[in-house]
Amino acid sequence: MEKISPLAPTLKRLIVCGLILNALLAISATTLEILQQQAQPSQHSSAKGKVLGSDDGPVKVYIKLHESSPRILCITPQLRNMELMDPIFNWKGPQGIKLSEKSDVHITLTGTLTIRNFDKGLSGVYICSIFFYNLGTKSLQSLNLKYFLYAYRDPNYSYEFQAQYHAADCHNSYNSLFLKRLHTALNQLVSDLAYTISLHKSECHTLKVPLAGIQYELFLTLKVHLDVEALDAICENELEECDHNVRLEKVRHRVEAFFFKQAETYHQIIGLLPAIYYIDGTLQVIRVDRCRPGYGKDRKRHPKCAECCVICSPGTYNGGHHVSCLTCSDAIQYGETDCETE
Repeated sequence: MEKISPLAPTLKRLIVCGLILNALLAISATTLEILQQQAQPSQHSSAKGKVLGSDDGPVKVYIKLHESSPRILCITPQLRNMELMDPIFNWKGPQGIKLSEKSDVHITLTGTLTIRNFDKGLSGVYICSIFFYNLGTKSLQSLNLKYFLYAYRDPNYSYEFQAQYHAADCHNSYNSLFLKRLHTALNQLVSDLAYTISLHKSECHTLKVPLAGIQYELFLTLKVHLDVEALDAICENELEECDHNVRLEKVRHRVEAFFFKQAETYHQIIGLLPAIYYIDGTLQVIRVDRCRPGYGKDRKRHPKCAECCVICSPGTYNGGHHVSCLTCSDAIQYGETDCETE
């Protein structure tokens, strides 16, 4: 016999809320299989590649957070094919960082720089000075090459759901009560996944439908939010269970099944439908990319890493509520997460 939810006594007073609860119970008893796609390596991760300097200006290098950099050569394509006598290479890191004191930084005798476990604090401007005797011109020469090293992360993503409900009247107080019950049911549905669902937007509109007269419909937008504290608690006990994307896909599948079950239930009703009911086929699932605090997308500034969440440069910040870094004159470090002035 099917287990009765603690919400049942309250929801029984509202037919539609009872239907929602039934849908919730049916979903919880159903096994939803999630096919985890194998993670594809980012096309911008070039740890096995080489980067050369340029006489034309700074070279941008994108390094995935906590991974190794490509081999960054202190040389230009032209000098690479020349014979240099007694070359001396000198690397300078950003903000006075002494590269020689960094255990994850390695510089070869030929001036090649590699960085293991790249941290966001290592982002910035790197300058390599090369001094050598040019056998062709028989003269001492020097050259400064500049590189911009940026930490980046793959974007997180979330989902928005849009759905429509038939309503009896736009001014009926029952609408707000229904929305509260719907919100409660959806959050019960995903509570074990460390996510919450918010009712971001609700609008009621009057529609004149051919051959059906005047009808009222609720237009809803729902947003999915990660519960960071709940996920941290899960990750402490089960590392294999804390994959953000896998859990988010479970949320999507459950919500889709939730609305599908409502439509299926209403199709089985003989006679008068509830005052408020889901309109079959109106559910839309929208994927929304998000960058973590201190990172953002910028196709104009970073065309070679357009889909990356690149660390915010000085003068910009991202508190985690936007997909791009926002301008802030008080942001002086890489990866700023707020724009508060003292």
